[in-house]
Amino acid sequence: MNARLVAAAIEVLEREGAVGTDRLLRAVRAKGGHGVGRAALERALDADPRLTRTEVLGRRRWELAGSPPGPGAQPDGAPAAAEPDTRAALGALELRAWQAEALAAWSRTGSGVVEAVTGTGKTRLSIAACRMILDRGGVVVVLVPTLELLDQWQAEARRLLPDVDVGRLGGGGQDDLFSHRILVATPHSAGDVPLDLPPGRPGLAIADEAHRYGSPTWAQALPDACALRLALTATYERGDDGVAEVLEPYFGEVVFRYRYDRAVADGTVAPFSIALAAVDLAPDEQVAYGAADDRVRRLHRELVVGLGMPAEPRALLRAVAAVVADAQGADNPGRQAAACREYLARVRQRREIAATSAAKLEVVRAAAPALSRSRCLVFSDTVEQAEHAAGALAMAGVSAETVHGELPAERRRIRLAQFRRGRIAVLVAPRVLDEGIDVPDADVAVVLAAFRARRQLVQRLGRVLRRKSDGREARLVLAYARGTAEDPDKGGHADFLAEVDGVARRIDRIDVAAQPRQLAEWLRA
Repeated sequence: MNARLVAAAIEVLEREGAVGTDRLLRAVRAKGGHGVGRAALERALDADPRLTRTEVLGRRRWELAGSPPGPGAQPDGAPAAAEPDTRAALGALELRAWQAEALAAWSRTGSGVVEAVTGTGKTRLSIAACRMILDRGGVVVVLVPTLELLDQWQAEARRLLPDVDVGRLGGGGQDDLFSHRILVATPHSAGDVPLDLPPGRPGLAIADEAHRYGSPTWAQALPDACALRLALTATYERGDDGVAEVLEPYFGEVVFRYRYDRAVADGTVAPFSIALAAVDLAPDEQVAYGAADDRVRRLHRELVVGLGMPAEPRALLRAVAAVVADAQGADNPGRQAAACREYLARVRQRREIAATSAAKLEVVRAAAPALSRSRCLVFSDTVEQAEHAAGALAMAGVSAETVHGELPAERRRIRLAQFRRGRIAVLVAPRVLDEGIDVPDADVAVVLAAFRARRQLVQRLGRVLRRKSDGREARLVLAYARGTAEDPDKGGHADFLAEVDGVARRIDRIDVAAQPRQLAEWLRA
């Protein structure tokens, strides 16, 4: 029996060179060894002197004795005499305890997702993973969602890995993995150009803001040639099935999580407090919201009871979105598709009424007296709301500018630089600052609207959580329209608030309409 197992394995090794146990197990079973298990196969291979076993990041690989070792292969127990001192190199990176634990968890398999709150050092963790692979003869592809992050990541890699050629693909760069050992690329560029690896070299794919790659377009950028894979994100979730259908099959499971409770306890991020600032809809807004809400409820009953769709709200939204996508372009979409399309439209209408309520500007005006000496980020729902908020702050004597996608890139860079230097006290942005841009340190975040509750709020709180030199705390003001789906008393932002409960120093309620001065006093306290 053992002879047949080894013979089948040798046939593969003669053809393919160094191969992992899983590949050999498939070959053996294809040759008739249907009941053979991994342990039995490895015992048979270990006992045959014609084969040698190596370890690469915890994965066993087999090759014929006397074959030249592949890059990254190291016989069990043998010192890596010809390789750089990886341990010393990692020590020079001065990893935090959580980063070292996450790196160890990922390196056991060479694949997986690390979820860590914004501002805790995911970039340095990924550079440590690069160091491990580079020292084993490998190459690395780093996918970043924007040109701003491409510049930032390339500069940081060059600073921390000065002995490594770091190229770029996108933003005018046309580098590849044959001339550079690290290639930083945008998804658009990586999806258009096949990323080939130099022969015999292991490849690592790192995806920054990895939750984005669950969409069909972005998924095209994930290089199949890289067997080693690391996903980095603050919030590993999506509103569709992209995690289950795209990300998990490619990256595998979450191997490490670093959340608020430990980050605050470790002192990795600043301590923080949260104010829930209530405002009231105007009478006409209340009428429009009530009509939209009533229609949503009627459609919910029709979809769940009449058409048998899921009752759980998030599952229903995913199912509805799938039906609408399938019915696009159809001349006669049918009752279900029509109801689903209207349901999405009414949910969106209801959300937008609350998010863009005129009363949200009262939160900005109430906070203004405390913002002139702070660096503050205001997150709006639309460009129009951002412009109105910046105007209200300017009328109150606070220097404020907007940053949004309609501005030229150079104008955005100038305003971010002015904010970094303290020449602007407040930046107002509709979602563009959530992720994908290197935002200067700030002390206060005012959220006028959150599109996806937990994910956006985790990103936005993270924008002010970097440790302050004097130890002061960060502040998050979360505005909500009372009586709407935003209202915490009606389940608004429940996932996010559950995550920060017991971690935030305080979570206070402020009625902006009744006590407008209280918000500025809270920010100053």
